[in-house]
Parts: sequence; structure tokens; C-alpha cells
Amino acid sequence: MKKLSSYIILLAGTLLVPVGLFSQTTDSLLLRDFNFVGTSDAWLGSNNAAALTRWHSRNISRAELSSHYQRGGFVNYNESPRAWNTTGRVESFYRLSPRMVVYGQMTYDSFSGREMTGSAFISPHRKPFDIAEDSLTNAGKKHFDTYHLIGALSWQMWRGLSIGAKVDFTAANAAKYRDLRHKTKLMDLNLFASIYAPMGRTLSFGANYQYHRNTESVSFRTYAENDKEFLSFINYGPWIGEAELFSDQGYTARGIEQPLVSEYQGAGVQAAWTPLPGLNWYNDFQLAYRHGYYGRKSPYSITFMAHNSHLLTYTSRLQWRGNRQEHSVDINFTQENLRNVRNTYRNLTNEKGASYYEYYDAVKTGNRLWQDFHVGYTARWGIVNELPLWSVQAGLNVNRRKQTGYDYPYFRHQQLTRTEGSLRAEHNLLLRSGVLSLRGNVAYAKGSGAAYEDGTFIKPSDKQKGFPQMEAFLYREYLYLTAPQYTFGGGVGYAFHFPATRMKTYINLDAVHHKANVRNAFLAGRDNTGVTLTIGCAF
Repeated sequence: MKKLSSYIILLAGTLLVPVGLFSQTTDSLLLRDFNFVGTSDAWLGSNNAAALTRWHSRNISRAELSSHYQRGGFVNYNESPRAWNTTGRVESFYRLSPRMVVYGQMTYDSFSGREMTGSAFISPHRKPFDIAEDSLTNAGKKHFDTYHLIGALSWQMWRGLSIGAKVDFTAANAAKYRDLRHKTKLMDLNLFASIYAPMGRTLSFGANYQYHRNTESVSFRTYAENDKEFLSFINYGPWIGEAELFSDQGYTARGIEQPLVSEYQGAGVQAAWTPLPGLNWYNDFQLAYRHGYYGRKSPYSITFMAHNSHLLTYTSRLQWRGNRQEHSVDINFTQENLRNVRNTYRNLTNEKGASYYEYYDAVKTGNRLWQDFHVGYTARWGIVNELPLWSVQAGLNVNRRKQTGYDYPYFRHQQLTRTEGSLRAEHNLLLRSGVLSLRGNVAYAKGSGAAYEDGTFIKPSDKQKGFPQMEAFLYREYLYLTAPQYTFGGGVGYAFHFPATRMKTYINLDAVHHKANVRNAFLAGRDNTGVTLTIGCAF
């Protein structure tokens, strides 16, 4: 019932649109594409909400509902070989007045996956450490509910000088329904304040401040009185760490909600230059500092871990607009360098008999470096109103991950590089009663680097017999990232006017198939196929 209510709320916005929005002609409604309009200006997708005043197109909105099913064993260690998710979304660019523009988006996603193990976090991506299962025998169903809300406002104060604010909020709940069970709660809040200033006809500048807080809390339990012992693997880095027995203490203490908190402070600057009519060069540079902890900040509870990192992002777009055509080259680079430590402590009792914790020097458990580079070319031509009849996108992604985990006197190092090339094409056919869309995509990816390199700082004593490992997840993740793999996809869509409303209604059916060109016992399969059905309307 809660899912149905969420879908009704998301799609109800289509019934509340002012009558004036439906006064557009039949041609103008069908010849508008939301994705094309929203990505035609690099400023609109930036962290600088003040630049929304650059929006000079007519107001545009969309509401859609999609359902996606995927099946196949070629998945990462935290993913499902059989999953179903349904997503509802409402999104809009709207000019309230000659000086004020707003953007809004609301999304609800329901995900159910079978035969899932892996991480207790909703996503282990760029976490300082991970809490994973120590066995493949306890795979079970997982369910995620995710709510995402974005709101941005821009106000032009004087001669193009604008200020803006943006809120990006995500809340999610996740649960595993087989022992060792866990519940996960996510709160992710991004706040932006920005300014935008055009300088004549050729230059424009912007700046923004960012505050970001991410809290992901996990709690563990078993069903009734289960006498079976469960181990969790605390992954410091490339699957080196410690194995923890489920009990009333520790990282996975029974029934105790432990938060992983990350707080970011950042700033960015933007600059764009238009040397010739139709030619624009946009640049965006962002810096941020992240720090956080796992546990609870209190003298009477334990803060298990602490982490900090530095983040850098650079985005550039060179764009040329001609007669019914548009070409752009995009470059993006991101880097994060993270350090994680484990606190050392002991439990003491004060004069009143209350227990508290005293902390000593922290021990480093891991260093992680992520670097992501993307270069892409997009060509759109045969543009009719705001609908390109042809579009082609070619891209190259290079992802580098360097991490070292420490369990003194042992350490484990891993350095992986993954390269992916992709090509996507779409053709829109104008028919008498609607628009038929045909699209296809191909991609090839391959990685390099060893699964691990182990070493020691000093010679271990006779009592030290090595460190705990999770070999199955180590190799499954390694093969998922580095194995030669192909992707083939295609789709068809049809857009038409819904009777008596003049809304642009569309139906899309897309399919994608991933195949790994390798056989290995650590992979649950070599293939993964997904099918997506989308129904929506634009107005």
C-alpha cells in the first residue's frame, strides 16, 4: 500500500498543472525532448543553481514510471543476480517570473533483489571501510526504498547578476530478510549556495559553496533464538581486515544502530567563454574536504573508526551550435584520496560506577585513492524545435583505484585500472500521429592490475598466522572490474498526444545485455540481461 501511495503522489502532479501549459500546439509539444533541453547548457547541470537564470526555453516538465528487471550471474559482490526495481519520477524546469527560475525533481525507487550477500551498506562505493558477510551460504532477499528530492531556485538581482540555492536530499531504507539480518537507514543532504555573473557577451563566472552530510546507520539481528554462529568481515581495503563474531558487542552488536557519518565542506568556481557566436567553452573546478567516523560520539559509547579525505573535480565542455545541429566535447576528472584509522580504547569505570571509554593512539587501517576520467563526444543534428532527429554519443572512461589495507604487521596492496569505450546512437522518426524513436548502444571494457600484493612490515612472530580474508568476494569484485566484457543494448519508443489533454505521452522499451569473456568459479555467471519499460508524459 505504501508503494502504491508513493506512485500516486509522484504522478498526481500531472493533474495539477495549470491549464496554460497545455495551450501549446500539437507540433511544439511532440517536438520537445526533456533530456535534450536539460543538457543543452552545461550550467544547468552544475552545482551552481544561480545559473538557472540562463534558462530561456519554455517551461517543461515530465512525469514517468519505469520498471526494470535484470537477471544473470555477472554482478559485483554486493549485487543481485535476480532483481526488480520500479521507479517513479517527476521533474521540471519552470520560470516563475522574468527574474526567477526554479528546478525540481522528486523520485521514488523500490528495489528487490534475490540471492544477495555482500555489503551491509546500501552501496559500498567510496566507503572508508565495508561490513560484509563472511560466507556465501546465507544469501537472501534484500529490499531497498529510496526517496530523492531536489529543489533549486535562482533569482536575478541586477543586469544578469544572480544568486541561487539548491537542496539535494536522499533518504533510503534497506533490509536483508535472512540471517544474519540487517537494517540500513540512509540520510544524504547536499546544500548549495551560489552566485552567477555574466561579463559582457563573451564571459561569465560563477562560484558556489557546498555542505554535504551523509549518515548511513546499520543494525544487525537474527530471527528468534538462532544458535548458529555468524561472522562478518570488516574490510579495511582490498579484502584485508578482521572477522567479527556476531554478539552483543563490536561493529555488528546485536540490535544496536551504529552510524557511519561523513561530513563534507566544499567550494567551486565556474567560468565560461564564448569567443565566437555559437561556440562556448565551460569549465567547473570543485574542491571538498571530508571527515567522519563509524560509531557514536559519546564518552559512554564507542567510536570504532575515523576517516578523512580530499576531493577534487574538474568538468569542461566545449560546445558548438550551428544550423539545426549541436556538437560538444565533455571532459570530467574526479579524485578522492581517503585515509581511515581504527580507534584503540579501553573500558573504565568512574567514581560513580558508570562505565566510559578512554581512547589512545589510533591505528591506520587503510589508504584509498579513486581517480575517474571521462571524455565524451556528442553530436546532435536535424534538430526540429527542441528535438534532434539524430544523436550520437561516444565516450571513453578510465577508472583507477589504488588501495592499501593494514593489519600490522601485514599489509595488502591493490591497484586496478578499468577502461571502457562506449557508443550510443538514437534516431527519431516524425510520423503523422507521433514520434518513433530507435536507439542502440555498444560498449567494451577491460581492466588491468593484480588482484592483490601482500607484504609485511616486519617478520611475523610464530603466533601470528596471517590475517582474515574473504577470498570469494575478493575475486568476484576483481573479475567484475577487470574481466574483458561486452555490452549490447537497444530500445524503441513512441511518443504521441494523449487524447483530450495535448500532453506528450511516451512509452519506451529498452534492453541491455552484459557478457564477460571469461570463465571463473568465483563468478556466479558470465551474463546479465536487463529489460526496462517506461511510461511517462511531458508537458
